[in-house]
Amino acid sequence: MKKKAIISSIITVLCIVAAVFLRFAMEDTNPEYTEVKATVVSSDNIVRKVLGKRQTQYEVVVEYEGQEYKLKNTHSSAAYIPGKEVTALLHDGKLYANIEGITSTTPVAMVYFVFLFGSFAMVCVSVTLFSKARTEG
Repeated sequence: MKKKAIISSIITVLCIVAAVFLRFAMEDTNPEYTEVKATVVSSDNIVRKVLGKRQTQYEVVVEYEGQEYKLKNTHSSAAYIPGKEVTALLHDGKLYANIEGITSTTPVAMVYFVFLFGSFAMVCVSVTLFSKARTEG
């Protein structure tokens, strides 16, 4: 059992190191996008209860070249007044409010999130295995 605990702790460290390097790689990605002007059609604050807590989500709909798009990665709806022209980022047929919304959807970001959550899972597994090894030996 102790051998499994040591192996899992090594895997945990490797996952953490990979997550750190991928985080830096994610920040260095330069995804292609086009800065466009879009007109705000609607702007709503939607309050939902998630796990007993109130969570506010911002839903902003904009019009660009005759089509309506849900603006992704908005952190507030205060700046999005209906009828106002705003700057948006066009990437893969979707409009984003900022560059962070685009970089978090890149393949590097997806792999980063896998290693990040994997690191948390491996920490739990390692702690469990070490505690079992301690009680056995």
